[in-house]
Amino acid sequence: MNERVDRHSGRGRDAGTPKRPQVPQVEPYDDLDSIFEKEDVHHRWLLTTCVTGIAGSLVIGSAVLGIFGENAAPRDAYAAVNTASITGTDSLSGEISKPHVSGQMIIPERGLSGDNNYPEITADDLPYGDGKTIVLDAQIASAEQEAANITTISKTPPPEPVDETFKLAKGQTLIEALADRGVTKEAAQALVAAIEPVFPTAMIREGTEFEVTLDRQQDFYGRDATYPVELSFQSGPKETIKVQSDEDGQFAAVIDGAKEGAKSQYAQYHFLTKSKVGASLYSAAKDNKVPDYIVSELTRVFAYDVDFQRQVKPDDTFEVFYGNPLTGSSSKRKVMHYARLTLAGKAKTYFRYTTADGQTDYYDERGNSATKSLLKTPVSGAKLTSGFGMRRHPILGYNKLHTGLDFGLPYGTPLRAAGDGIVSNAGRAGAYGIIVQINHNKQTATMFAHMSKLAPGIRAGTKVRQGQVVGYVGSTGRSTGPHAHYEVRVSGRPVNPALLKVSGGKQLAGKEMLKFQQMKERVVAMMQRAPSATQVAQAGP
Repeated sequence: MNERVDRHSGRGRDAGTPKRPQVPQVEPYDDLDSIFEKEDVHHRWLLTTCVTGIAGSLVIGSAVLGIFGENAAPRDAYAAVNTASITGTDSLSGEISKPHVSGQMIIPERGLSGDNNYPEITADDLPYGDGKTIVLDAQIASAEQEAANITTISKTPPPEPVDETFKLAKGQTLIEALADRGVTKEAAQALVAAIEPVFPTAMIREGTEFEVTLDRQQDFYGRDATYPVELSFQSGPKETIKVQSDEDGQFAAVIDGAKEGAKSQYAQYHFLTKSKVGASLYSAAKDNKVPDYIVSELTRVFAYDVDFQRQVKPDDTFEVFYGNPLTGSSSKRKVMHYARLTLAGKAKTYFRYTTADGQTDYYDERGNSATKSLLKTPVSGAKLTSGFGMRRHPILGYNKLHTGLDFGLPYGTPLRAAGDGIVSNAGRAGAYGIIVQINHNKQTATMFAHMSKLAPGIRAGTKVRQGQVVGYVGSTGRSTGPHAHYEVRVSGRPVNPALLKVSGGKQLAGKEMLKFQQMKERVVAMMQRAPSATQVAQAGP
């Protein structure tokens, strides 16, 4: 069949008859994507095949060139340069000539340990270049520097240490005096801390003369800093303390001429504190760095005379002097030597004194013992929650006489006997819960009620001493919560413990009174020289 269908016109034609080809009418397209959408599939397949073939040819050609091309061939090796050999040029090509050298020595023979030698190496011995080694003989010249780009740093030697003498000014600490001379705060604190075990720095008085050697050194950050390498001063008429720094910057203080670790013979570890009571005596004492056991001793001594819950006001003042015992060799134990409490303008003072029979107590200025037959406040530091007298009962709901004092305390707090005596009743007692009653004499008795339990060994007939633990706070019986109920009965009738007048204790007389007066004068003299506890805290690191 001689005819075929033209795919554009759809008309048959004779294959042998030449005809002018029909140009198809191209419709306008809105974008390029539409062109490919309207083209036949086999046209796009042909385009993809061409692109893939070209990419494959490039990859194969690159691989062949890398294996057999010029870059794969080894070039002549250059071991050294001879400046004379490379200054000339080829007369024909004008290129720098490269003379080929064979047999020339590259590395000379070198001797090794013993009789062994390392042989010389010539150009022919090299495993590359095929005997065409080019010897390069050259020198590396340093680049010339312009004078404008050169910075000259003149390095001067560090200054020599400086010796200086100074006196401590009024109200000035040793740390402050060293800081005024450029010493860092950290170095000054470390030096003062080294003195403390040998001599209490709080005892250093104004006018004390110091000799110090100051050196300029670099600190951790490379900055120049003034550093005290040595310091000395007189702690007494016949004693000098020296402080020196080692290579690591650690300070050590010693007494000149004494063995290492010796303490100053003039050291007195005693401290004086004066303050207003403020919110509470305890908090004021803690603010002034008074140890807890000294605060407890202070309140115990005055508990015979003072109701701390009702009598002490914020404007009242206290004074306490404490430190090492005046007798004995203990250097760690601290005791209270003197205490003074001023309430509403009236002062009460006590001194610590040990009698000839070894009994230690506190006495007022006239030799009267602070110890009384009964404590006025047997529960120190507790908050008074209910006083003595008529009140509306919190459980029964009607007015009823409250026959004692209630103190708010945590469950399990120990309760101590108000005075010496014999236990007359111990155990449960109806609405009082668990109680302990102590007869101190034929007329006076005290009682704790609502306790959680009795102390071990406490039963009827047991003898107890003042301050001995007899029970623990609880909420047994008719009670709304844990507290201590304390009663005082005189001839069987309840009285207000806060208004009770109790008999005094021991009275010093004769030789004991004379020794007490001597001890008192010694303590007063020590108080005039003693630092305050606040000064001690400020002097520390």
